[in-house]
Amino acid sequence: MTTKKVLVIDDDEMNLQIAKMVLERKLSCKVLIAAGGLDGLDVLQREHVDLVLLDIMMPDFDGIETLQEIRGDARTKDLPVMMLTASGDLDDIQKVGALGVKDYIKKPFLPADLIARVGKKLAEVRSEVVLIIGDDESALQSMRDVVEKNFPHEVLTAATYADAVKILRESDVSLIVACADMNFLDGFKILAFVAADKKFAAIPFAVTTADKLLEVVDKINSPSTVEPPAKKIDPPIVAQNSASVESHSEKKKLANVVTTLIGYELDVHV
Repeated sequence: MTTKKVLVIDDDEMNLQIAKMVLERKLSCKVLIAAGGLDGLDVLQREHVDLVLLDIMMPDFDGIETLQEIRGDARTKDLPVMMLTASGDLDDIQKVGALGVKDYIKKPFLPADLIARVGKKLAEVRSEVVLIIGDDESALQSMRDVVEKNFPHEVLTAATYADAVKILRESDVSLIVACADMNFLDGFKILAFVAADKKFAAIPFAVTTADKLLEVVDKINSPSTVEPPAKKIDPPIVAQNSASVESHSEKKKLANVVTTLIGYELDVHV
């Protein structure tokens, strides 16, 4: 299973260190810390996280302002957030409630309560993990950049058959994307490995290029209705498990939408 990441945003250094120590030790998650709202937003631009613990009362840029920024960013708008608060101010509760947050942890918190509440929330979170496979480091990085800049998903990369197999066995992968120009024999070995195991065969698999993936992302982000492109495509794209068109309310689920849109362009099914 992929290790889940929690970001704790609080201006109190002691709270940050206690939360990091307790959660990493008891829940086996990775905890990132930020000493204020602006620092926390900076972390979210660089890192994929599964849950944010956000203090309400902070100087300069408080928790409500930070939450507004999180909800205003397409990459983080659906990110689960729990508020840390020493105040029961009704106005604050109404403001964060209007931004879709109903979970609170009262400060000062007891370690046992923190573990129980965060553990329960993490159990509800299913992180979308995208595995990108290719033997060209530049192409891998380009495709990784496209996904990370447009979707709130964790991205893992593999440059060899062995790396890909290791990641598939250790992580809960939602979508496999292979570079179209990777070595044919390596690509064939990966396809054969995926197809031979029922667990992996159910994972959507797409073969594409960085440019084509960016084109698909542009279609996903387009406000217009998704229309099927022309039948003939160059270079060819191969995908499996294509489904019907998703509504735009679900367009940020890359594992669903990429295979849906690429599905219109298939000449070959695997």
